[in-house]
Amino acid sequence: MCKRCLLVQLDDSGPPETALPGPPAYELSETMRAHAYQFVDDVLARHPLRPDDYSVVELASHGAYLNPFFAERGVRSLIVEGSPPLAEAATREGRPVLSRPFGRDTAQELVANGGRVDLLIDNYLLAHVSDPADFAAGIRVILRPGGVAVLEFDHLLPLVADRRFDAFRHGHFSYLGLTSARGLLERHGLAVFDVEAQPVFGGALRAFVAHIGDPAHNVTDAVAGTLAAERDVGLSRSATYGAFAGRVAALRDELVAFLTSSRARGESVVAYGAPSRGNTLLNYCGITTELVAYTVDRSPLKQGRFLPGSGLPIHDPQRILETRPAFVLILTWDIRDEVIGQLKDIGAWGGRFVVPLPRLTVLPAR
Repeated sequence: MCKRCLLVQLDDSGPPETALPGPPAYELSETMRAHAYQFVDDVLARHPLRPDDYSVVELASHGAYLNPFFAERGVRSLIVEGSPPLAEAATREGRPVLSRPFGRDTAQELVANGGRVDLLIDNYLLAHVSDPADFAAGIRVILRPGGVAVLEFDHLLPLVADRRFDAFRHGHFSYLGLTSARGLLERHGLAVFDVEAQPVFGGALRAFVAHIGDPAHNVTDAVAGTLAAERDVGLSRSATYGAFAGRVAALRDELVAFLTSSRARGESVVAYGAPSRGNTLLNYCGITTELVAYTVDRSPLKQGRFLPGSGLPIHDPQRILETRPAFVLILTWDIRDEVIGQLKDIGAWGGRFVVPLPRLTVLPAR
């Protein structure tokens, strides 16, 4: 944690992140599809646009994440994508793409070619960039007076409060609270005028941003309320993170003890999901195929591969119905209700679900 700006970050960038094209999350999860629809509807309800305007820029958005939902509503958007494979995949789908990392220089290029924009959307890119200052400078350049930037990111507050340590991974350089994000933006002439908590990924924050002093956007009470909540949890105190580490270690010990006792009783355990967060959890806990036989995932691109470190093979979800395990450890615990609904048939043999976070919970099939 930077004691000056309060940004929580990895102390080492680690290996470069490789982004590979694949089905967007909303094609595999109804929870994420509903969230994408709601994201676009919320933004357009707050900031209506004429259908014939060229007025929306999406930053990365995983290749073409929100673009189809804007298109359904008659709104044209341009994707600025810094990952060449994702940019190429979006182009093949007929999406308008500028293949560039976003920052001040890219923003100046866009302004020179088309002018400033009414609406800029960042759907979880900010945490991935190695130079947040350049990112914020780019927003200031490209956003017209009266325009709005909408930034959504994993929120540090529930991460710490609910010990969601599996959010930490290579490629996510920054872990943002409103306190640190607001400071970053204000140093570049931008103000957060409203925020909304989001349930996805175990707790996210959607921040609405405009130029400082813009009379069109008054600051809401939600901003002060969120800042106060971050202070109350202690996100500005180093001791909070030391206590967080101890709470995470306690969860690890509890989960490993549960899996070890299950193995001793002859009760098999498998996992659901192959998310990046799952690798953090499994490897920190030292879980291998001795304790969890395999995992399953709905993405065809992941099936037939292995989770790094733990070595768990990845199968189609049908495998669970074939092997009839006693427990299913849900690595995608943030969509646990959806997973439990998909696998309700495990109740036929007495199978149960294990939810590792924010606290270890064993649930029956519904």
